[in-house]
Amino acid sequence: MSEQELSPANPNQIAMVLTTTDSQSVAEAIANELVSTKLAACVQIDGPIKSVYVWEDKLTSSEELRLSIKTTQAKVAAIIELIKKLHNYDLPQIISVPISDGNNDYFAWVANHIQ
Repeated sequence: MSEQELSPANPNQIAMVLTTTDSQSVAEAIANELVSTKLAACVQIDGPIKSVYVWEDKLTSSEELRLSIKTTQAKVAAIIELIKKLHNYDLPQIISVPISDGNNDYFAWVANHIQ
């Protein structure tokens, strides 16, 4: 895979951050903290989902909950740090996906609920 130079992200662009956990209480703590501090407009917790992965050289599967966090690009770094602080995993999955198209009225609602 070759390295590509990425253009700077638009800080106002809507993004979705995804993470998983095996704990309902951790999922709710992350969601509550993100929304109450206005880092995210909405966090959906869904599952259980089945994850299959290699951990410590062993094929592993587990039931997890997925958090879908709606925010803006400007808040992604702070969200990553908060998730790392509150998460119960040594190495949590945290990925951010910029949203390029969708319901503009919803995007405005997200942006208005972020500080």
